[in-house]
Amino acid sequence: MPKVIAIPPGLEAVGKQLEARGYEVVDERYQGYVDTILYDSNYSKLGYLTNFDNVIDMDQGALVVNARGKNVDEIIEAIERGSYESLF
Repeated sequence: MPKVIAIPPGLEAVGKQLEARGYEVVDERYQGYVDTILYDSNYSKLGYLTNFDNVIDMDQGALVVNARGKNVDEIIEAIERGSYESLF
């Protein structure tokens, strides 16, 4: 089963690249759990994550990845590893 990645408006190009690599990409209207939530700190604040309150499995959580300055390979590495460098 592919990992489910939520993206905000503005990261559609990254979303298409992730879909091409086998990930399921969704937006905040998605009605199910997600594995990772992407955001871009240049264009959105962490407050945007409240849009995803209903899609985070509280037993397993979800990885939050700042896509700013990262290429798709770096984003995939963070998704697959389940972590990446500092948030700031």
